[in-house]
Amino acid sequence: MRTPRKSARSSRSLALATVAAAAATALPAVASAQSRTFHLDRLELWGAPDDGVTVARPVVQPRATFFGQLGLGFSYAPLRTSNITTDTKALTKANVVTAQFTLYGNAGFQLFDRFSVGVGFPVSYNAGSNPDYGRGQFNPTGGTPVSIGGAAAGDLRLDARMVVVRSKDRQSAFGVQGSFFAPTGSANMGGDRGAGAMALLLGETKVGPIILAGNAGVHFRPQNSINDPTKGNGLGISDELRYSVAGFLPLADGRYRLGLSLMGQTGLSGAGDEPAGKTFFTKNNTPLEWHAEGRMKFGPGDAYWLGASAGTRLTSGYGSPDFRMLVLAGTYIPLEESFANAPDPRMKRKAQWKKEGEVDTDHDGIPDYLDACPLIPEDGKPPSVDDGCPTNDRDGDGIPDVKDKCPDVPEDKDGIDDTDGCPEDDVDNDGIADAEDACPREPGKKNPDPAKNGCPEFITREGDQLRIFQQIHFANNSAVILADSFPILEELGAVLKANPGIKRLAVEGHTDNKGSADHNKTLSQARADSVMKWFTTHGIAADRLEAHGYGLERPIDTNATDAGRAKNRRCEFKILKEETVD
Repeated sequence: MRTPRKSARSSRSLALATVAAAAATALPAVASAQSRTFHLDRLELWGAPDDGVTVARPVVQPRATFFGQLGLGFSYAPLRTSNITTDTKALTKANVVTAQFTLYGNAGFQLFDRFSVGVGFPVSYNAGSNPDYGRGQFNPTGGTPVSIGGAAAGDLRLDARMVVVRSKDRQSAFGVQGSFFAPTGSANMGGDRGAGAMALLLGETKVGPIILAGNAGVHFRPQNSINDPTKGNGLGISDELRYSVAGFLPLADGRYRLGLSLMGQTGLSGAGDEPAGKTFFTKNNTPLEWHAEGRMKFGPGDAYWLGASAGTRLTSGYGSPDFRMLVLAGTYIPLEESFANAPDPRMKRKAQWKKEGEVDTDHDGIPDYLDACPLIPEDGKPPSVDDGCPTNDRDGDGIPDVKDKCPDVPEDKDGIDDTDGCPEDDVDNDGIADAEDACPREPGKKNPDPAKNGCPEFITREGDQLRIFQQIHFANNSAVILADSFPILEELGAVLKANPGIKRLAVEGHTDNKGSADHNKTLSQARADSVMKWFTTHGIAADRLEAHGYGLERPIDTNATDAGRAKNRRCEFKILKEETVD
């Protein structure tokens, strides 16, 4: 025949030994059924820099870091009379705990880019009283009611966390955490009056800009009860399944963060377990809350943070208040190596920083004017711990080596696949790599036709001549360039800028045979000068240009027809001198 109490105690002892064997052997065994009260607050506030209010994340700082945090919480009606009894007379009384104020203290260390150890200690003040209606409220055999109100110390919590695996880009991770609860809490809803432990699985991944995180695990607790839950009139406390999920939206490079989370649990004991009775997904043992939160970092290196959250219950389980709010403040301090015989470079930089102004784009504590990688944070790893570049980005282009196809050559950020880490050869700087550019020395636009991809729309190069597909248009009998010809001149100017080896270009003006030869020569010279002036006012050095007007002297077609004369009225662009430029 199964003995429920022995079975439950054996399972708890095994779990405690697994999570915190050394501490468990030094502390009293799980409290017996005669323990009068329990740890009421269902919020376990984690204190690491990147954690959420309800979610522990598998994230640690790359450098060895100390962290500390204080939180002040308020809960309204975390324990209602309906949670502990079905007695109709008692239900007319006030809530057992009307309000609870809690000060959460957390501190710890993050080490080796993988581990975190910490301690948490809550202290509460409860406003409320035992609804004394005769026999039964906290002791099935009757007797003096237990005091509820006043200050209440919580159980000291020791945490050990490890990031088991993470993606190379650090966008996804999985970890584990074990927590041990020392029985330091007071009897008025402060502690469980016996040792406990918690084992959690931690996971997160990034989907677009949103970070999704979650925890799930078991909290091994001493069994306890108020009134007689085995007979349907009371509240039983036993081992619990805990879970939480959250979504975070980082803003301004992570300096601000908004979050939304759900936190819940349920008991794990069955109907035969005493004194708790059945707690698995029963109404009183299945609290669920939602929280909205915000957090901001500030100060040198964003080493400080402030946060706030608020939420309400979604179910009526014990410890789930009608309303909960929290404010918190924290800091993390990288543990720097010190050298007795050498000045601290960071102190030197901080002194300079104060003179220059606080501009630190990547928030790594190194101002941009001293930061060799101003867009990606320093990781503090040897051999260079203060140059502003993480060790895993050898070329300092802001792309980690694990994603950098050219880890020793910086990405040129030219608009062509700026995420692969490799510079592209793009002689004409038109944003199309030479390997894909059908006209690698003449700037153009992308075109689905490989034969036209990267080629200008209006010009082409033929030997020593830049040939235009459309003529430059001028006002009638004038040297004023019409606006419809500006795109052609812009393409010609882009070619000259992309080919500095063209040292000398002749702009030639030609006319048909209408009008006198002298007038045509003067007009063609004026038009060539006008085109040359357009180039010089658009960034082309004058010493690379010369202008000539030939009038009607060099026809390329007959002047006997309108079509022929139209061809003869033209501007031509001839390369007179070109040198190879490395």
